[in-house]
Amino acid sequence: MRAMPIIRSRTGCFTCRRRKKKCNEEKPLCSGCRRNHLECTWPTETNNTLQTRPKPLPTSKSSTSPTAAAAVAVTNPSPDTPHLTTTAITTDKPMVDAAITTITTTPTPTASSATHDSLATASTTFRDRTHSHSSSESSNHDDASDHVEIITSHNTLQPQLRLISDASPDLVPVSPVSSVSPVPSHHGPDMFPDNNHARALTVSSMTLAAAADPSLLTLSPLSPLSLLPNHGRESSDLLSYYLTRTANSMGNGSTDVNPFIAKLVPLAFANPLVLQLLLAQSASHRQSADASPLGTEVAHHYYADSLRMFRNVVGEYVSGKDDNALALTVGSLILCLTEVARGDVHGTVFDHLRASESMLSLLLTRPDSHIPDDLPDFLVEFAIHMTVTSIMSTDPKRAPPELSPVIEGLARTLIAKGYVGQLSGCWLELLLLIPHVYHLGHRIMATRLDDGTLSPQPDDIITFGILQSQIMAFFPDASVNPYSRLAALVFKQGVLLYLWSILGTPHQHNPPNPAHANLMAAAVAEALSLLAQFPATLRINTSLCWPLTVIGCCTTDPDVQRVLCHRLQTMHATIGLGNMKETLILLQHIWTKDPHHISPWKLSDVMQERQVWFSFA
Repeated sequence: MRAMPIIRSRTGCFTCRRRKKKCNEEKPLCSGCRRNHLECTWPTETNNTLQTRPKPLPTSKSSTSPTAAAAVAVTNPSPDTPHLTTTAITTDKPMVDAAITTITTTPTPTASSATHDSLATASTTFRDRTHSHSSSESSNHDDASDHVEIITSHNTLQPQLRLISDASPDLVPVSPVSSVSPVPSHHGPDMFPDNNHARALTVSSMTLAAAADPSLLTLSPLSPLSLLPNHGRESSDLLSYYLTRTANSMGNGSTDVNPFIAKLVPLAFANPLVLQLLLAQSASHRQSADASPLGTEVAHHYYADSLRMFRNVVGEYVSGKDDNALALTVGSLILCLTEVARGDVHGTVFDHLRASESMLSLLLTRPDSHIPDDLPDFLVEFAIHMTVTSIMSTDPKRAPPELSPVIEGLARTLIAKGYVGQLSGCWLELLLLIPHVYHLGHRIMATRLDDGTLSPQPDDIITFGILQSQIMAFFPDASVNPYSRLAALVFKQGVLLYLWSILGTPHQHNPPNPAHANLMAAAVAEALSLLAQFPATLRINTSLCWPLTVIGCCTTDPDVQRVLCHRLQTMHATIGLGNMKETLILLQHIWTKDPHHISPWKLSDVMQERQVWFSFA
């Protein structure tokens, strides 16, 4: 019940007249404005406004500094239409300004109209979300929302959106945007959501990565139109595509948190180089997946710009400016997967790998390296995955990419604590064995006599036995994602085949070796049985190009070849990484060879013959 009746008047305050509400003409603050905590402005008093809030927060002298939060109002010139106000609470400490916008792919004619439309869209969204409030509250909110108030809490750095209704005496709280709620990276049997969803970037998807680590997100005053004020509409589209498609293609879904969003996107908003590299990666992935002429032009443009910016930052680093050491390290790793997304066949990925290896070792051993606590593990996994899955396709005339002792030592620490990642899944232990198999194979093959027989050294025979026992003893933990476990077992068969094929494949032995042939045939059959237990559309297939290639190089069975061919075709059609297409083309070429030349250890010869060099990452 109101304490006193409201008298109709045509000479009430501007606020009540604009809201088309009754005013009791009590000055300087009428009862309606007092009840709704609004500014009360009168026609006869110019620039005389008073704003009241319950328990206003004290402000310090620093609140007027450029780093303090400021109140910004975007109003409509007409007094008869609702106005929108964005308010940030000032505190005694500097705080990060929260920018929450909606980016669409439709052109915006003017800045003012675009601002009004985007804020109106947000207002509509918030109103729909508050429609389900209790009747005791909703009965007091009978009109459309008057303005949206965005209040940033200093303690939590968590944006909270509130809707102020025309007739509401109170603020209706809307559920806040999640602070660090990473997007679950597993989408079920179907790999990705509809591609149309990648064309619009919503508030929640944009604020997700930005809130993952607020300490990394240093925002200068931004235009309310976009979170990418220095980029055009194409960049917004590419960022949207990255969040909805590319990041899911890079990670295999073994964990609930996708580090390609939760860890790399905050770095991108803090560093223009990382942002440009992610946009280039998104453009390359979109072009590989969609194969449109326009997409090819855009991908080439962003890729060239990212390389140019990367070279400039490298030049600054060489000249003594090491502020961007973290960005360069992350950037070189991003470039590796960009080449994977592009399906590069010129071996560019190996140059990026060598750069990332040295940069990462230096970064992780420097005492003054300012790296977020949760980032080194991901970078170590990133480097190992890229290095190990690329080593098999290295030109024998060139030095293969190597794991530094620092990186390998950190990886063993991760294994000891049961690390599961979005690149190595739960088989990081197997990845560390592959370089040892690679070097052992080349040592043993160097002992081949004129008659084709091998004459390995005793130490190599012992090493062979140790590696075989380590591979056979591997079994994924039962607590991990079931698809990750299946993929790990496929990887296990792939590593076994890689080791056993050092002694030759079944179709290379003359005379035949039944025991060896049966071992390899059983490993191939086991791998196919495991692959049949999960579809090729799942994200876990992102990490399986390497074992599929090894399996394909260890069989001449047309049925097995058809299964692998169909799987790689489905993977490329669903996931869209360019190296999946190149892997299929390479295997199809290998299968046309004489059976004596079909082996994982002949892979580099075939690549040399075709002059193609790419990673199986």
